[in-house]
Amino acid sequence: MEGVSSAAIEVLVQNLINLVKDEFSLLRGLDKDAHQLQRTLGMIQAYLIDAEKKSITQESVKIWLRELEAVAFDADNVLDELSYLLLHKKVKKMKTPKGKDKVLSCFSSFNGILRRRDMAHTIKQIILDFECMNKRATDLGLQSMVVNALAAVTHTSIETDSFSLDPIFIGRDDDVPKLVDMLTQTLPRERMFSILALVGMGGMGKTTLTRKLFNHERLKVRFGSLIWVHVSQNFDPVSLFNKILCKLTKKTSNGVESRDNILEKLQEALKGKTYLLVLDDVWNDDVMKWEDFINSILGVTSTKGNGIIITTRSQKVASIVNSFHIHLLNGLSDEDCWSIIKAKTFDENGEVPSAFEMIGRKIAKRCQGLPLATNVVGGVLRGKSVEEWCFINENWVSDGEGGDNISNILKMSFDHLSSPSLKKCFSFCSVFPKGREIKKHDLIELWMAEGFLQPSERDDMECVGNMFFNVLLQNSLLQVANKDDYGNVSECVMHDLVHDLASSTLANNEGGSTPLRYMFLNEEASPIPKKVAKHMRTLFLKCETSGTKLSDFECLHSLTLSGGYKELPNSIRGLVHLRNLNISNSNIVKLPKWIGELHHLQTLRASRYIDELPSTLKYMFNIRHLHIYSNTKLPAEIGRLTNLQTLPHFTVDKEKGYQIEELGSLKNLKGTLVICNMEMVRDKEEALKANMFQKPNLFDLVFEWSDDREDERNDESVLEGLQPNANLKKLEISGFKGKRFPTWSEKMTVRDGPQGPWVPLPNLIQITISDCSEIEEIPTLEHLPNLKSLSLKKLKKVRFINASFNHLTSLEIRELEALECLPEWLFYNNQNLTFLNISKCRVLKELPDGLNTLHSLESLYISDCENLKSIGNPSGEARQSQGILRRLSIRRCGELMELPCEMLESWAPTIEDLVLEGLRRLKNLPMLIDCLAKSSRRLIQLTIRGVPKLKGASSGSVESWDLSSLKSLSMDVSVEWTREDSVGIAETVEGMLQTCSNSLRYLSLKGMENWEWLPQSIQHLTVVYSLELENIGVEELPQWLGNLSSLRWLYLWNCNKLKRLPSVDTLKYLEISDCPELRIDLEWRSHHRHLEIKVDGQLV
Repeated sequence: MEGVSSAAIEVLVQNLINLVKDEFSLLRGLDKDAHQLQRTLGMIQAYLIDAEKKSITQESVKIWLRELEAVAFDADNVLDELSYLLLHKKVKKMKTPKGKDKVLSCFSSFNGILRRRDMAHTIKQIILDFECMNKRATDLGLQSMVVNALAAVTHTSIETDSFSLDPIFIGRDDDVPKLVDMLTQTLPRERMFSILALVGMGGMGKTTLTRKLFNHERLKVRFGSLIWVHVSQNFDPVSLFNKILCKLTKKTSNGVESRDNILEKLQEALKGKTYLLVLDDVWNDDVMKWEDFINSILGVTSTKGNGIIITTRSQKVASIVNSFHIHLLNGLSDEDCWSIIKAKTFDENGEVPSAFEMIGRKIAKRCQGLPLATNVVGGVLRGKSVEEWCFINENWVSDGEGGDNISNILKMSFDHLSSPSLKKCFSFCSVFPKGREIKKHDLIELWMAEGFLQPSERDDMECVGNMFFNVLLQNSLLQVANKDDYGNVSECVMHDLVHDLASSTLANNEGGSTPLRYMFLNEEASPIPKKVAKHMRTLFLKCETSGTKLSDFECLHSLTLSGGYKELPNSIRGLVHLRNLNISNSNIVKLPKWIGELHHLQTLRASRYIDELPSTLKYMFNIRHLHIYSNTKLPAEIGRLTNLQTLPHFTVDKEKGYQIEELGSLKNLKGTLVICNMEMVRDKEEALKANMFQKPNLFDLVFEWSDDREDERNDESVLEGLQPNANLKKLEISGFKGKRFPTWSEKMTVRDGPQGPWVPLPNLIQITISDCSEIEEIPTLEHLPNLKSLSLKKLKKVRFINASFNHLTSLEIRELEALECLPEWLFYNNQNLTFLNISKCRVLKELPDGLNTLHSLESLYISDCENLKSIGNPSGEARQSQGILRRLSIRRCGELMELPCEMLESWAPTIEDLVLEGLRRLKNLPMLIDCLAKSSRRLIQLTIRGVPKLKGASSGSVESWDLSSLKSLSMDVSVEWTREDSVGIAETVEGMLQTCSNSLRYLSLKGMENWEWLPQSIQHLTVVYSLELENIGVEELPQWLGNLSSLRWLYLWNCNKLKRLPSVDTLKYLEISDCPELRIDLEWRSHHRHLEIKVDGQLV
């Protein structure tokens, strides 16, 4: 059948049946009418289910379905209003004082009879409307059309399991290195930017290939900023500039800025940066529009050697953008297509039965080399029998040319979705603009607001939504955009061709015969007419305008306001159907009391500027998700909202209504909960009232005590009463002042029932213990099989770490002031460590051996350990295997005498960011420089300050050092400087600057006052943007400084001999501090009129 109409109406009818059964059939005086309506709706539903299984093309059926949909929507709105009135009556009764309630009882009884009569009349009218539709269907003979129609393919349920949701990348392995080489080596560095165009038809895998390039390590090293912008068919330069700016600054635009303002901010954001800009899915072939865009980009770019990648379906588009290379994507081989289908349908390395392979290869051949089509077909075939594979091959995958073939395959995948609700959820995704990354939880909450998610006895609406989301991913109808800390998909995106299919099935075209029910407006061009607004169910509106009246949107279920809104419009008060209100990206600072009248509201996403929620919130009994920021104060009696699943934080107080017992009734809480002001909990008995153990879906828990408290401490007793559920994944305890942790947190075990045995917390993956100043030992951890991250901070009395832990990936030890040593087994037992931070452990003298055996380590930070003498002996075994360390920072460890060269040798090839600072007793810096010169090729940032003897151990060692990726260099040659060493130091610095002359953007150099020296190689730094000179012993800076065309910022500090400056026309900012001899005369100042100058902290 016409999938869209039947699916939409089936969902509506099922909602109506549930509403009638749950709410109206139990009301005295309405039960007979409600049961009759239920029977009528059941007959229509049976007809629709039968029709869904048939392939019907008659226009008369389509017209009837459109009319039935209109009647169903009207009925849904009317019954929803009646439901709202019942809720309103319930709340009003709760608000009325008991004495007054008795006085008014006779009046309320009389009013109740009148209301029931009105409801009965309304329900009778709805019954008549539906019976009329049934009669029309009979008169037109629609039933016989359905009976005689050909059967469509049988729907089968799609199994949801732990199948990998990552896109499968097959068949483009040769393209990746070729294109990476082009962008890192072939790209002309003398040009401001060069453009690479990827051309191929829709579904050919352009975006997937570009994403692979975008995340390639060599490109991350080559370019300072990577910017991804989805363009699509609307090529609006101002909108694109805004998107680029948002990606760079991570700030959302308010949407009302002028082009000049946006470009000015963009110029500032790009200062001194090279970038790789991806313009995905470009359709524009208007040369004037393109030149307008590209000339502005040229104007805000300050560096050379940038790259732009465009993906497009059109070779004409690729030609007008003046690409230095056009890369045509060809179709995959039949073998590659079969490999994709295998990967989607069978377990990795699993045997494929011959019967499946034979028919599977035929299906792969029909995919005609199109990756998108192949992925979608693979999703449909998964979990089906050989007979079903044969049926699909013979009946659904019809041969066609290009786009038609993809359309057929995508339509097949849609038709095979297992329920009308799932189809409706898929179609709804097209409400978002093409290329938009959609947050998973936002999407599920929107589906829920529309009534697409029907709960069962086992699964609530959110669980059903999660299953639907996974099914759409498995069928490649949604694609993975981002994942959370647990590896679960947090954001998705929809391919453009899939978006077209979803849009066509939504029946949401304004010009057609179906009313517009969903709208996404970035900027409102003109007011939305009331005749359009009255049918709307979902509205996304950016920027406050005076033209559109929100009161016109009388049927609205979901409303998202973003941009310049500063207060919640009063017209929202009358939107009785509203279930989802999102003002998180607005400037709204206060919610009105009438918010409590939105009785149907399920989800509220509040603005960060709201300090306090109104007291009426406690009457919103249907609210399930309360997304608020930590600065937002909750109202009293939050425990009344027993349907709550999302509550990010709860601040305890002694006042009634704010005590921890409010959490006791919230048994459905999910996700993360931060409990603050734990010192306000009296004792274990009071803590037990929170019923933390009975919250199996709370995965992240934070218990937080305040620092500034003087009351008697009862922390041990309180924490003992807050034993969590065994499903806990993350635990943080902060500010605890007890001397010992209670049993459950000391042993990291919980009781299985009141008198049951102690069981470990098997799902715990992250533990943070901070500001627990009185404890002397950390909890027992060796029995936690999934623990990956451990953070120990500000534990003043911990001298030893006796607890054993294995298989960590992240370890942070910070401000353990009494810590004397670390366990000898620490590094050998945690070979999977990727992050290690040891800082402010002032007593610690040495690290255990084996640091260089951590071959998975990516980031190593050691700082402010003032007595640390050794970072351990290197292990000989480590030389056989190279690590992947990218960031190494050792700072302010004044007693450290050696960084073993053997360690640096294994790390140097992959290091991108290296900091050695404040290591005044380090003896082997020259050997380390030789080691780096020999094998370091990927450095982006290098800082060596406060370390003696900044020079190579052997003459000429740095000449072979490849620093072509270095962007930031900070050096200090003053520590233990001597005249004898000055030649070697000068050679080393000059050699380093010569090898990074085309990449270095930031240079900071500290010299010696009695050494009249400034590196001559600075004049060859073609892209240097910022230059800092400290303690340089020259009287005059050289004239060639004015030839540095990219130089914008110049800092001069403690240059006691400096008297004169050359003319530097490109400068925008000059800062001078403690340079007593330097004078800026009127002539120099008049030559630099637009230059901002600050001398000793004062603008001049």
